[in-house]
Amino acid sequence: MNAIIVDPQVLRSLHRSELRKKILMYLNEIYPSATYLSEIARVVGSDPSNVRGALVGLGNRYNGESSLVYLGLVEEVSSNGFKYYRLTDYGKKVVDYLKEYYHYYRRFL
Repeated sequence: MNAIIVDPQVLRSLHRSELRKKILMYLNEIYPSATYLSEIARVVGSDPSNVRGALVGLGNRYNGESSLVYLGLVEEVSSNGFKYYRLTDYGKKVVDYLKEYYHYYRRFL
C-alpha cells in the first residue's frame, strides 16, 4: 500500500464519532457512486439530521470543522436541485488506511 499522510484532525474527528465512521465506510462501499442524505441515513441507521451534521455540520450539535465535507473526505454534488454525497479520492485513501490500521491494532485488543 502506498504511504498516505493522514491529518491528525481527520483521525480525531473519526475517532470521536461512530456515525462519521459508518458514513465513510458506507460511501466507500458504493464508491465511486454518490447517494443522497436519506439513503445514507437509512443504511447507517441514523436520523437524517444527525447524518447531515456528520456530513456538513449542524449548529452547536455538530462542529462544521469536524464534518466529513470540511475535512475533504466527502464531496457534496448538486444536480437538478438535489444534493448528493460521494467519497473523495482522499476519503478513499483514508478509509483504506483505517482498514489497515484497525486490522493491525485488533490483534492487541
